[in-house]
This record gives sequence, structure tokens and C-alpha cells, in this order.
Amino acid sequence: MFAASLVERYYDPENEYFRDGLSDMLIDRLANIDELVVISRTSSFAFKGQHQDIMEIGRTLNVDTVLEGSVRKAGNRLRITAQLIDVDNGFHLWSETYDRELTDIFAVQDEITAAIVDALLLHFDADATPQSGGTEVTNMSAYDAYLQGRHKQQELSAKSMREALSLFRQATEADPDFAPAWAARALLVVLLREDHFVEGIPREESHMLARSNLKRALEIDPNLAEAYV
Repeated sequence: MFAASLVERYYDPENEYFRDGLSDMLIDRLANIDELVVISRTSSFAFKGQHQDIMEIGRTLNVDTVLEGSVRKAGNRLRITAQLIDVDNGFHLWSETYDRELTDIFAVQDEITAAIVDALLLHFDADATPQSGGTEVTNMSAYDAYLQGRHKQQELSAKSMREALSLFRQATEADPDFAPAWAARALLVVLLREDHFVEGIPREESHMLARSNLKRALEIDPNLAEAYV
């Protein structure tokens, strides 16, 4: 067993929602490997945009290996860099840059995850096969709206959550089979209930909408964790 952490240290406000979404998906895939102990999103994202020494970050997180990288997006082009660093000595174990068309983001995600896992397992003489997790997405417009919605939701204001709900609706309109967006819609209509915000959604209507959205999410993906939460 060994610990690893994923750290994003290159802050780009315009693409923050997209980068955070990709980082989340990488963490999810890596966490499905028995030989890896992956630090939580909350702990690793605390270093986002900072320029502390990577060895110091690793010691703070109490991990052996740090995966750091950046995501840069320009039009339909995407550049992702990733590198593995040994916390004990600061040496690079592996590094790679990926330039891809944005329409291929799902294939790129799988490619990057597989390369990172292979490098980790080779270095530590382990053997495992990464398990895919979550609902697969094939519509880029839906995925982009969903990531923007998640980013807006985190601001926790009535205005931002209404914007998030609108974005989640856009996601389900673009891809009616995108289960996580339906679950996100359910959460938002509950958070925007009238007993939480002035001029919020009436309580009974909120519950009715939430149940309807959750039913749709679970029809698409009966194992969707977000829906059960």
C-alpha cells in the first residue's frame, strides 16, 4: 500500500470549472485501485493555485507520491500536463503532456488515467486494473454545462444556485440520459426551497420536482451514488 495525492497548482479562473471536473474524475478513477490510497479532494484542492515546494506539500498531506498537473483550454484545443513526483527526494518519476481536441476529452481522460496508473504501479511493483466509475458521458455540451453548474453551486448564494440549476437543466436537455445532471437538479430544487431562501421554490413543489428528477436519474443509472445521497 502507498499513498498518492493529486494537486492542481496552476490557477486559471476562466477554466477552473473544467479543470476541477477533470481532477474530480481522475481522483475517482484512481481511488478505485486497491493498491492506491488517494487523498481526498478537499485536502488536495487546498493547494490549488499555490506555489509551495512539492516536497513540503507531500509531507503536509502525509503521502509518498504527488501527482500535479495543469489543464489549459483554448477554443476547441485542450492541453493537459501531468507529472508524478517522489516526495522523499523531489525527483520526477514520470511526466507527460497531452494536446487534444476538446471533443475527445473522454478518451483523453481514460488515456491519462491509464498512463498515470501504469507509472504508479510500475514504480511500486504493484498489479491492478483501474475500474471505471460513474456514468459515462458522450455529449460535450452536456458535460460542460454540468461542470459549470457544479462550479456555480459551490458559491452557495441564491443567485449562484439558480444559475447552477439552469445549467443542470441545460445539461439534461443536451443529453437526456446524463444521470448525474438529473441528480444535481434534484439537489438544487431542494436547496432552493422557500424555507432556505426568500422567494424560493414552494416546499411541496420542491419535493415533487426532486422526486421526479431522482426517479429519472435512477432509471438511467440504478447505481448512481449522487442520487442515493
